[in-house]
Amino acid sequence: MNLRHMRLFLVLAAFLPAALASASGLPAGFDGATFQGRKPHHEDGIVSFTLMNGDCSKKDYGDGRGESDCRNGNLRSQIHTRAKQKLGGTYEYSMEIWIDPEFRNFSAYGQPRSPLLIAEWQRIKTIKNHMYELHLDTFRGVQFEDKNCFGSDGFGEWHRFTMVVKWSKGNDGFLRVTCDDRLVYELTRQQTAIPPLCGEEVKLQCIPKLQNLRQPVQWQVGPKLGGYGVEYAKYGFPSQFRNFPDSGLRMKVRNLYYGPPRQ
Repeated sequence: MNLRHMRLFLVLAAFLPAALASASGLPAGFDGATFQGRKPHHEDGIVSFTLMNGDCSKKDYGDGRGESDCRNGNLRSQIHTRAKQKLGGTYEYSMEIWIDPEFRNFSAYGQPRSPLLIAEWQRIKTIKNHMYELHLDTFRGVQFEDKNCFGSDGFGEWHRFTMVVKWSKGNDGFLRVTCDDRLVYELTRQQTAIPPLCGEEVKLQCIPKLQNLRQPVQWQVGPKLGGYGVEYAKYGFPSQFRNFPDSGLRMKVRNLYYGPPRQ
């Protein structure tokens, strides 16, 4: 193979379908989460996640705060994109989602958004730089930034999620989310690097003054339940962990893709 052919091969390989298995046993282009509570399983193009009480990582975040998922009460089973996405680039993120219909009795009553995420976009190597999120509970179903993707009556069926975005800090940015080809959320001709509600009650893991736009974006897929934090007792909670059904959550994703928009 000459140098020209080798270069062409490397370019094409970068855009192989994400459903292909990588050496790690996960879809090509994806790695397991650094702070993994329970490892997902990948077989025949389907990634299966199980989240149960106690599925937390004791590994220190390493950012000087002395915190970990277990200390904060976070439960996690996730994969994330190996390649990172940068400002100025336009990307498509898509997948099909299946939620076990046996997942019941988990709601976010009294809370503006469910603390249970099944996908999120976050800048790496930063704190409080969480950007956009896909939430799940058994009352509202799956929501993207408060907009309904599919309800709990759709559990047990496959649903297609697609997001096309130009990451930008200027007025040329856009973001478009569809579920089963239905438009559910859209931003046009505006910055997308910092979500509109950053710092509001619904998005406290996003603090405007801490936004570091020099860091790239990473797509994280799989369930993550946020806990009450290390100061849980200060707020009257008996534990850093939230109540979660003993039967846990089982979900699957397939046809994962991230890269240049395909349409």
